[in-house]
Amino acid sequence: MDKGDEEDKGGWRYDWFDLGLMVLTSAIAAANGLSLPSLVATVCLSAYILLSRYGEMGGTRETGGIGEVEELKVEAEKGGGGGVKSSGSLFRLYRQAELRRIVASLLADRAILVVGEEGSGKSVLANAVVEALQNDGFVVAFVEPSSIKQMLKEVAEQIGVETQDLEGKWLTTEQLKTAIESYLAQTTAFIVIDDCNKCPSHFRLWLKHLRKQGVPMLLLATNPPKTDVFISIPRIELSGLSEYAIREIMEQAALDRGLSLFNSDLARLQERAGGNPMLAQKAIDEEYLGLEVEGADHNRYLDVTPLIVLVGVGFMVLRFVGLGTNNHALYIFSGIGAAIFLGVSRLLYNLPQESRRIQS
Repeated sequence: MDKGDEEDKGGWRYDWFDLGLMVLTSAIAAANGLSLPSLVATVCLSAYILLSRYGEMGGTRETGGIGEVEELKVEAEKGGGGGVKSSGSLFRLYRQAELRRIVASLLADRAILVVGEEGSGKSVLANAVVEALQNDGFVVAFVEPSSIKQMLKEVAEQIGVETQDLEGKWLTTEQLKTAIESYLAQTTAFIVIDDCNKCPSHFRLWLKHLRKQGVPMLLLATNPPKTDVFISIPRIELSGLSEYAIREIMEQAALDRGLSLFNSDLARLQERAGGNPMLAQKAIDEEYLGLEVEGADHNRYLDVTPLIVLVGVGFMVLRFVGLGTNNHALYIFSGIGAAIFLGVSRLLYNLPQESRRIQS
């Protein structure tokens, strides 16, 4: 996997190397008491943990950059996020790594699930995938949630399956399923379902049946339930776009509306949008209409790792002070605090991925 393909999950992570340094520092302090070597080791350890962890997981890290922004000649059939119109009828797609990964998975006859919040660019990404496959000569069915029969009719029509019998009567739901399955068993075709979490459960069970038959499919969903077809398909989670990408989307939206904004105005609106491209365009629309909006609609997660590490280091320092000054009460108190800190850190580390971050 390329380095640019890695996703920043955020949240609490604890490095065993840091734990080893903490134990080593404690050993030095126990051997020397409150001495120059123990104080130097404590200061160096604190600086290392805070700087390395905050730089790695804090809010300064971006998920993308200028180098990841490429231009594709894509006809955007839907609105939403993840791209921005530019001159020359080009559509700039900011999720090149995800696009390549999805296309490669589908060509390997695999199914893949793309998960992201509303407006994160799932539909734009799906359109790019469909166009890439169609440009290579593949048959693709791209449908959105509706009734089961309507979705089956759309799939059949897009892959070239007859939806009427010889007498001109419309096929029933079960007949459509049988006809589509027969076609897919003989011909390679791709199925793309947008907002799949909104599809009826019976339709998702049918998709699960197709998946068992090896039909390649791309499903896009917001907060999908951990059941039926979703539970057995590898997933890609769309993180927020970089600050550069969001700023460019907002500048282009303002330009389209003839709205002149200062950098300070863009910075203020960008805080409201977070990394969500649809909310970035919405913020420009609200500014254009002169609406006063407080707060933000996006989900923002607060990384408390530096704070937790600082508390742990504080207990260590108190323990060294108690040891050096022969203050038994302070030494015992800081020892208990350090033990609680280590226990809580391991508990946070073992929590499920979704629970490792504090939502604000």
